[in-house]
Amino acid sequence: MKMKSGVEQALCIMIMLATQLDKRPLKSTILSRRLAVSDSYLKKVMRELVVSGLVHSEAGKDGGFVLNRTPKEITILHIYEAIEGKESFVRPTNLAEKVFLHADKIKTKKREVLDVFFDAEQQFKNRLQKYTLESLLVEGAEEVENVDWETIASATEGY
Repeated sequence: MKMKSGVEQALCIMIMLATQLDKRPLKSTILSRRLAVSDSYLKKVMRELVVSGLVHSEAGKDGGFVLNRTPKEITILHIYEAIEGKESFVRPTNLAEKVFLHADKIKTKKREVLDVFFDAEQQFKNRLQKYTLESLLVEGAEEVENVDWETIASATEGY
């Protein structure tokens, strides 16, 4: 299984939105500069987060992106599925028919292999469901501090 790089970017974006000082909207340009990714690619990731309902886009001069739910309500699975989709990543290709010569073996072994992959997928998704965005924002007993990402972006513009 290979995840899109957008999953990692979405997770980082969500952390930035969750830690933004006073929960002010963040513009895509600030996010893309901080993450060192193209603004056009970042906007594609943002669109997927908006469509999934995790993020809200506010129009206007002071607009940008904000979380649509609290960090406690957002699981890592929500973020993963916003980018990768909800459909199974197990896609049989019917190659078993090429290596097992008897029809009964094809059916049995194919099912056996698919069951292993479907089980692994379920375990993977169950694990992602256990972690929330909030759990990533806590270090020991302390919460990660809020940041004014706009000020940091302005301070590092000349570099």
